[in-house]
Amino acid sequence: MKKLSLIFAIILLCMLATSVSSEKLRLTFDHFYDGQAVIDAVHDLHKAYPNLTTLQSLGQSEEGRDIWQLTINNPKTGKDTEKPGIYVDGSIHGNEIQATEVCLYLVWYLLDSYDSNPVITKLVDSRAFYIIPIVNVDSRWHFFTDAGDYNIGRTGMVPYDDDRDGLLDEDGPDDIDGDGQILRMRIKDPYGNWKSHPDDARVMVRVKDGEQGQWTRLGSEGIDNDGDGQINEDGPGYLDMNRNWGFKWQPPYVQSGAGDFPMSGKVTRAVSSFILSKPNICFNFAFHNSGGLIVRGPGSKLAGMYPPQDVKVYDYLGHEGEKILPGYEYIIGGQDMYTTHGDFDEWMYSNLGIFGFVGELFMSEQERYRLLKKNADKDEEWFDGTPAIEKHKFDDNVNQGQMFSDWKEFDHPVLGKIEIGGWNTFTTRIPPLFMLPEMVHRNASLVIFTAQQAPEVNLELIDITDIGNGLKRVRVRAHNGNAIPSLSAQAVRRDIYRKDMFEITGGSIEVVSGGIISDLHMDRVSPKRNRPEVIFSSVPAFGTCEVQWIVKGSGSATISYSAIKAKNLKLSIKL
Repeated sequence: MKKLSLIFAIILLCMLATSVSSEKLRLTFDHFYDGQAVIDAVHDLHKAYPNLTTLQSLGQSEEGRDIWQLTINNPKTGKDTEKPGIYVDGSIHGNEIQATEVCLYLVWYLLDSYDSNPVITKLVDSRAFYIIPIVNVDSRWHFFTDAGDYNIGRTGMVPYDDDRDGLLDEDGPDDIDGDGQILRMRIKDPYGNWKSHPDDARVMVRVKDGEQGQWTRLGSEGIDNDGDGQINEDGPGYLDMNRNWGFKWQPPYVQSGAGDFPMSGKVTRAVSSFILSKPNICFNFAFHNSGGLIVRGPGSKLAGMYPPQDVKVYDYLGHEGEKILPGYEYIIGGQDMYTTHGDFDEWMYSNLGIFGFVGELFMSEQERYRLLKKNADKDEEWFDGTPAIEKHKFDDNVNQGQMFSDWKEFDHPVLGKIEIGGWNTFTTRIPPLFMLPEMVHRNASLVIFTAQQAPEVNLELIDITDIGNGLKRVRVRAHNGNAIPSLSAQAVRRDIYRKDMFEITGGSIEVVSGGIISDLHMDRVSPKRNRPEVIFSSVPAFGTCEVQWIVKGSGSATISYSAIKAKNLKLSIKL
């Protein structure tokens, strides 16, 4: 009896151990993860899925915080660098916090679904994902811990003398009323340019010519910290990490926030070093906010026009993205938005030949309180696409008034009696929490769809033909059924990488000639003069590359295909 009890106890312990070890890590996206919570989450995910993840710090920021990078790859199906790589990052601007949530959700979703969803299993087995949830680790950290507003925290924490008085960052916004936020200030002024909206006094609208004003807007909360007669003229920073990259960089008098020189920021150098160590990366996503946009380059006329072959790739993926993200618009940054120099996605494409999108995540038009068939009143003040009056109705009736702090009188030490109020910190450029789950899933789904379109090359024998005099003609075809080519046209024209390599080897054969077939049916071949056994080319999107060799001899031979951004392949043949 004791023996049976012991056996039962052992079985029970085994069952309990199995249930604990198989329990999945659950992340929820009904809130925003602050800096420490993100660190805890990526470490917990790595611990929960050690066989599919590696986690490392790429270095430290200006304030000494780690830049955490997580790789998802199944080593049983090959090294990460032997597979097409997808790079994803978020929050290069620290106040664009939901970009991190998309990255974190993507990591969790890929790992959580690996055993249960065959689509994800196949994807993780055949691709490598490189994810940096927070690029601007300092400013995003401060966004959660310090008093701020939705426009504060964009830049890297690199001290800068904005007002050229010899002091650094000495006069930034201040939470003068002590409510934990940096809101807006206004002062009564009959000669001001603003008046209260007749239907909602919380809203200010510009006065028309001849109208009497009521208010002058004074900007963000603050005082004259340095006694120079100005308020908030020298706040934290200013290094815009998305203007500090080494392609067509322009100095600060041309591009605000560019830094002293390209890659001057510790974070940009650390991230660029990591990317350069992963030449298999074929596509990148850099998530920002807001606007509901899928953005590609060029960011400025200095970048020049993109090759038409690459534009086709962008157009296909961008238009598919518009379907995955209803309401989002696929655009060209420098043409449809504004000019940028030294930005990350341009550096990735123009210098490294890596396709990529900037995801501008949140559509404030979703904050609507109207019938879809009706147009907004064009005379009202617009707040990122939504009229301010309507935005207040949305807040009052859908978000129960959590988004706006009503105007309140305050006795300012310099300006006298003023009013402080406005949209709260976690608003305007940031979605209400009830909108967050769908936003992160749809944007992660665009990453997944794009990863499915990474180059997937198949190698097949077309024919082996005896052409007389002991010679045989061998023809093979490499076919890519996906939207991303094995090398971008940009990479090919600038010789950024070695091209894909086709090679035929065999102990008893001699390769007489070889070349790329330009027209299979008309027997047109572009011959290679030297070392004909090795042929360099690339495989286009939704296309093929066909090569041939003329060989002398017989027996076994091996045809190999070696690529930087696609899986290596081998084909055994008999001559």
